[in-house]
Amino acid sequence: MLNNRIPKWLAQYSAVILLVAVLVNLASSFTQYTHSLTLPYMQTSLGLSYTQIGALITVGWVVRNVSSFAAGTLAPRYGSRMIIGISTLAAGGAMLLLAISDNFWTAMVAMIITGLGSGAALTPMMGLLSPWFEAGNRGLAAGFASAGGSVAFVVSGLFVPWLTDKNPIHGWQHTWFIFGLLVIGIGIISICFIKNPPAVKSDSEPVPIGPPRSRWPMAAYKAPLVWMVTFLVFLSGWSQGVFHTFFATFIIREHDVDLSDAGLLVICMGVLGAISGVLSGRISDRIGRGQAFFLTFLLQTVGYGLIWTFPAVWAFILCAVLIGLTLRSSYVICAASAGDYVNRTFAAAAFGLMSVGAGLGTTISPVLAGVIADASGSLRWTFILSSTATGIAMFGSLFLHHLTQNRAISAESTSM
Repeated sequence: MLNNRIPKWLAQYSAVILLVAVLVNLASSFTQYTHSLTLPYMQTSLGLSYTQIGALITVGWVVRNVSSFAAGTLAPRYGSRMIIGISTLAAGGAMLLLAISDNFWTAMVAMIITGLGSGAALTPMMGLLSPWFEAGNRGLAAGFASAGGSVAFVVSGLFVPWLTDKNPIHGWQHTWFIFGLLVIGIGIISICFIKNPPAVKSDSEPVPIGPPRSRWPMAAYKAPLVWMVTFLVFLSGWSQGVFHTFFATFIIREHDVDLSDAGLLVICMGVLGAISGVLSGRISDRIGRGQAFFLTFLLQTVGYGLIWTFPAVWAFILCAVLIGLTLRSSYVICAASAGDYVNRTFAAAAFGLMSVGAGLGTTISPVLAGVIADASGSLRWTFILSSTATGIAMFGSLFLHHLTQNRAISAESTSM
């Protein structure tokens, strides 16, 4: 009876791959979430201007997006193991370099290498889940893997303020040093335990096969459904870029919410985000990727709409809960769908393209939102950008569901 309830993949090497994926998500997210907490101290210590701070963050994001796409393209041809391992080691080493940096240009080099490493590690890692897991379990697997990112969100929120309070001058350097060593350890684990995907799924441990070195993943870039998902996550990145950039500032400066209370809302979103990944992944396995996207964007549209329609404390709390419950949803559904719409060998390439879409949205939207805030004199109206984007994405999700249903019907007709 108990054996029937335990997933088969827990007794296979797939479970090891999933555990490594959790750790790689943890490592990559440390490089993403720690900057906002250490930047004020780093700015003071290195004597940086706001322009230089903006340049560091922008360059890091651009390099991360480029490396995500490049790694997704290279992984099907050369294999994921060494790309993931070496990239994670490089990211950890760059974090150590950032910890000892004493000027802008050293910090810039560290940010570039960090972006290269974190982007190049994460894309093939998430793409590797598709060949190791059957279609009915890919969403759940991606959800568990994404929990590593949510853990990093919470750990950074608790650990970094503690370190910087204990040592305001060098606490930010201690943060990067500790996290850098942790990421290097994850890189070593990745090289030791990642295997190339099995030729055939079975109940026993599969025999690894070599990567298909003669093929480039052009099919992934020609698949209409991959581009449709890329458009959806562009809208998701657009909306989240505005929200994560201006939400805390809006409630603190314009509605006198205490900094500690705003921090609790952020931690709440991080905790709920760990749940959201697993929940969204399992839902997408059950009802389909398109409908799971629709539910995600519906909740986000309500959450963003509350901010600018009813700007009050109760609305901020409810918004934080709704966004927390969907914090990792788009990311997880993307990772699961990457292996659904193309040959599983090209899942990393498909996920890389989707990551570029999300990254572009995240990069562009805060700039436009800032212009709106300056013109209107309030951050309130910037959240219209978020709710509009997720509203459009709701209809796009229904269209994706329609396309996948037609695809399934065509496949059944062909097989008959």
